[in-house]
Amino acid sequence: MAAMLVRDREPVLGSNATTEDLLRNLEYCKSYAKEVYSVLAASASISRTSIARGVQQWPRLSPTMFLQQLSHRRWSDLSESWKKRIVEYGIALTALQRAERLVNLTDTPRKDDLVNELRNIGHTNWSPYDRPESLLMEVESGITIRKVQEDIGKQMREPEYSRNAVMQLNMGEGKSSVIAPMVAATLADSHRLVRVIVAKPQSKQMAQMLIAKLGGLVDRRIYYLPFSRTLKLDTAAAEVVDSILHECMRNRGILLVQPEHVLSFKLMVPECYISGKEEVGRQLMRTQDFLDQHARDIVDESDENFSVRFELIYTMGMQSPIELSPDRWFFVQQVLDLVKKFAPTIAEQHPGSLEVHLSPSGGVPRVRILRADIESVLVSCIAVEICKNGLDGLQISRQPETVRNAVFNYITKFELDDAEISAVEGGVFWTESTKAPLLLLRGILAGGVLIFTLGQKRWRVNYGLASRTPSTRLAVPYRAKDSPSLRSEFSHPDVVIILTSLCFYYEGLHDEDLFTALAHLVDSDQADIEYQAWIKDTFHLPCAFKQLQGVNLEDRLQCVSKLFPALRYGKSVVDYFLSHIVFPKEMKEFPHKLSASGWDIGKRKTQPTTGFSGTNDSRCLLPLDVEHLDLDEQKHTNALVLEYLLQDGNLVKLMAPGNSNLTDAESLLSMVTQFKLPVQVILDVGAQILELNNLEVAKTWLKMSNSSKEAVVFVNGEDELCVIDRKDRIDLLQTSSFAARLDSCLVFLDESHTRGIDLKLPVHYRAAVTLGANLTKDRLVQASMRMRKLGKGQTVVFCIPLEIQTKIRGTKSDPDSEITVADVLLWSIAETHTEMRRGMPLWAVQGQRYIRQEKLWQQIMQNGKTTLTKSHAEQFLEEEAQSLEHRYRPHPSQSQSTHLSNTTDVASQLLINRCREFDHLQFSSSTLQEEQERELSPEIEQQRQIQRAPPAMPATHHLHPEVEQFALLGAFSSLSKAYTTAFESLCRLSIADALELSQLAGEGNLLVSTDFADTVKQHAIASVSDAFQRHVSWLLTKRAHGSNTVEYIMIISPYEANLLHPHMRSSPNTLHVYKPRANSGYAALDGLGFHTVSVDDAPPIVPRALAVQLNLFAGQLYISSYADYLEICRFLGLSAQHPTKDMEDQGWQVDADGFILRDEQGRVGGVSGVTRSPINFLKVLMSKIRRNGDGIAKTHMGSLLEGKLFQTLEWEG
Repeated sequence: MAAMLVRDREPVLGSNATTEDLLRNLEYCKSYAKEVYSVLAASASISRTSIARGVQQWPRLSPTMFLQQLSHRRWSDLSESWKKRIVEYGIALTALQRAERLVNLTDTPRKDDLVNELRNIGHTNWSPYDRPESLLMEVESGITIRKVQEDIGKQMREPEYSRNAVMQLNMGEGKSSVIAPMVAATLADSHRLVRVIVAKPQSKQMAQMLIAKLGGLVDRRIYYLPFSRTLKLDTAAAEVVDSILHECMRNRGILLVQPEHVLSFKLMVPECYISGKEEVGRQLMRTQDFLDQHARDIVDESDENFSVRFELIYTMGMQSPIELSPDRWFFVQQVLDLVKKFAPTIAEQHPGSLEVHLSPSGGVPRVRILRADIESVLVSCIAVEICKNGLDGLQISRQPETVRNAVFNYITKFELDDAEISAVEGGVFWTESTKAPLLLLRGILAGGVLIFTLGQKRWRVNYGLASRTPSTRLAVPYRAKDSPSLRSEFSHPDVVIILTSLCFYYEGLHDEDLFTALAHLVDSDQADIEYQAWIKDTFHLPCAFKQLQGVNLEDRLQCVSKLFPALRYGKSVVDYFLSHIVFPKEMKEFPHKLSASGWDIGKRKTQPTTGFSGTNDSRCLLPLDVEHLDLDEQKHTNALVLEYLLQDGNLVKLMAPGNSNLTDAESLLSMVTQFKLPVQVILDVGAQILELNNLEVAKTWLKMSNSSKEAVVFVNGEDELCVIDRKDRIDLLQTSSFAARLDSCLVFLDESHTRGIDLKLPVHYRAAVTLGANLTKDRLVQASMRMRKLGKGQTVVFCIPLEIQTKIRGTKSDPDSEITVADVLLWSIAETHTEMRRGMPLWAVQGQRYIRQEKLWQQIMQNGKTTLTKSHAEQFLEEEAQSLEHRYRPHPSQSQSTHLSNTTDVASQLLINRCREFDHLQFSSSTLQEEQERELSPEIEQQRQIQRAPPAMPATHHLHPEVEQFALLGAFSSLSKAYTTAFESLCRLSIADALELSQLAGEGNLLVSTDFADTVKQHAIASVSDAFQRHVSWLLTKRAHGSNTVEYIMIISPYEANLLHPHMRSSPNTLHVYKPRANSGYAALDGLGFHTVSVDDAPPIVPRALAVQLNLFAGQLYISSYADYLEICRFLGLSAQHPTKDMEDQGWQVDADGFILRDEQGRVGGVSGVTRSPINFLKVLMSKIRRNGDGIAKTHMGSLLEGKLFQTLEWEG
């Protein structure tokens, strides 16, 4: 009614109203607003009491005071008559503001805006009296809520059947700036907790928007609760969190959160129960129940927040090195060596299929697969080379041709039949030591890991290095060009290794990295050998540094200026740094995880969840609980934007092949500045500018442009719009003079900011829009619509690089015809379908997990309350660490899993039905895990940096009387519990099951004390003690009666040695200091003559068989003589010679790793008594346990364990 009072009296304005009409309307609105205010002020004056006037306590009358009555805190206290009068005043002010906007829009270039404003009368489909806060928001923000905004807002407030729903509204229609604040304020009624969920890149802008719209006269407080695993909550802190949420609801505030905050809170509940903090867990569970009942969620940019790419993971359990480390990254680096070797030749033979950018500093070339036809060629070249010459750690070159052919098929074909599998896995080459490398190569080549990393991922666009908290030296996912994800990681270990290697190859090592690598190298036992390998990969290395002795790390200036430029991009240098510094520390895995995804955000709750987005391309990837509403009024949205793009003013420009003298950035900028029709905006949604950052692009473009433009607008590293002028002055755009003079500015927006940035650019501006790999229609349209007047004066020109030209022509019926805008749109639609197919397997896996978890929650929920226990919480745990066998091993008699199993569960059946809409989806684990990203909590990253071992309770030291009797009297009993044979003491290693350790006991002469073996309490580490093995330093020896020959050696702890040391001077037995030989420059100490404490000064005679056992157990890396080598082979059951025809005739069979499968007497392991190959066990013992993950490949023992046969020449001279 009040709205009609104003409308009936104001002049009627048609679409052809003149300037005079608008001015008369403005004068009338001013007069009417003043008249209404006067009536209000007079009425208020009459209401004053004499007492209030006398003590001067009556509030000062002002427009603000009357408008404040429209807020939720005061509205209910007003009488009906006052409500009507104040609403009438508010409507009068909105009419006045509209009249002022109309007059300001009378300029000819803004005629379309004028017509739109004339059509938007306001308040036609909603009543200000019923929603006074929306009216107040209009007045304070100077806007008029449009009909379409109210239509969408009504659907968001009251979705049909109270279902979770998302809807589409065109870009630039005020979704975030008007609809979200309006809906949030209406819904926040003290009975619902309104949460606005927005992704982190848009979080800062949304916060500013909500504060601007709701934080003033509307008087709605904006709450924040950034929740993550970094919060160390106790019960009191959990109660504070709960009280904040209740306060927010009670005060009708708005809670602004990010998706990870919502998911992190949900995951922390079971984590608290699993980790023993049940009191905290119970409080958090009560809060989660409160959220499930009262939270009313509004999801902005729903396609982003429900994306299958986002998944939050809490890693659980004790971290450990990944399987096959450190050999895993050594194998990957050798495969990348072969990529480097073959890529240039393949690129020449197949132009347009493989992109190879040679490094100017002699480093690894940048390689990217452009077309699928080259994938099999590259894989085949690599596999042929491997099967011909083998790799370090996989000696295959001596195998028969039939074996090598079988291995070739095994590592290049993903689908194998039973015969092809049996030819490898049933053959003699399939051993404990070769199985893991073969599976790894199969995963990298046949499993598509290499092709995925070289084809689907672009450096600095999809992945790269990042300086962030938690810190990591590994490659991380990028959301856009030069925009690393804040806490995401690639979950597939082999993808991580390859992408990290490529990052360092392309970027080179920094000075501090090189200092670290050289310092490590100098202290290593293979320094000279390794440095010579570095020299082969250097670029213009000065002669003074050809030998390691010429490097002086103390002279930092010399190193930085002369040595490091030659080493920075060398592949062997980078490989060394990664293998010894980065990967051993960073490449860890956890046994279990708790995970949540967008499905959990879209779950069905007491209160519905609603959201909106500018496109509906991802509707198939929405959670099943979320429905996409196709409103009749919005069905034109997709076609409208495409219509704008297909108008005559929009063009296509083909980019020429790269000029070797110009960077990609310089080529693009040069092309843009030479257009006949000037371009004032560059929208780099295709991420074609890699070499320069945004500021550098702005500076370069400004220098290349003519003097008509004074500055360039760009986005800085803090996601702030800035402007740089010709004097290199940089200011925030919002506070600069150019904010009102955008017609004198150029604009550059990089990939990550071609969404969500709103600039009011002149109507004649033209934008260059770059295209790039995997560019979907959604992203292309979002970028193009940064031109808000597209189709109404503004135009775009699509800049198409050679790579995309080839792909677009592949979609045309006539590939030789001219590429048009329609062809570009059809290609982007095809890329959208490909992206949806790529996302469907992840969507299905997340959906299955969500359905399973919801069933678990329902089991413990009663009357809206959830009662969780530790055992039930543990049911939410999933396997995180996956073995190579699980990832890559083919399954006989069945094809790889490519579909979901049928089920009678209704939700699962709906999931299956949607997947069936996409034919031939691949659900193999490699396809999924390569593309999956995860979020790790910062404290887990911190643990990776500073904790070499997980927490455990130390065992109590104890000198056993029987050990003391052995030391002082030489008493020995085979039944004693105070000591055991050395190798049997390793029974709690994770690799212990791979071998019958008693078979390495020999004659039982090498012993360890219980105090040496037990370092931590067993229950504290779940009986796995890899990280708690003590180094061998102190020995006790017992000599045979009447002889200097050592009969027994007992390894003891430093504690025992300290107690026994004072008494050994009077003992016939001897206390020795010992250290295994880990450096070729040092003499071996296995003669036990270095430091002895005994009454007998005669030097001991140590049988070589016993010394060899001691050295193997302690982790000695260098063999002293050929005789010792033969003794090692005899003890371990290895063949010490090449197989001959005579040996074959006698029935000899030797495994690929040298283990004797059968000798002339039919014995497995020869005379050793070992029945299974100990190679894999010793690799783990010597590398992971004794060397803490460092490689041993270039040592005697490393070579022996890789199958090398030694000759006497190795020790002669």
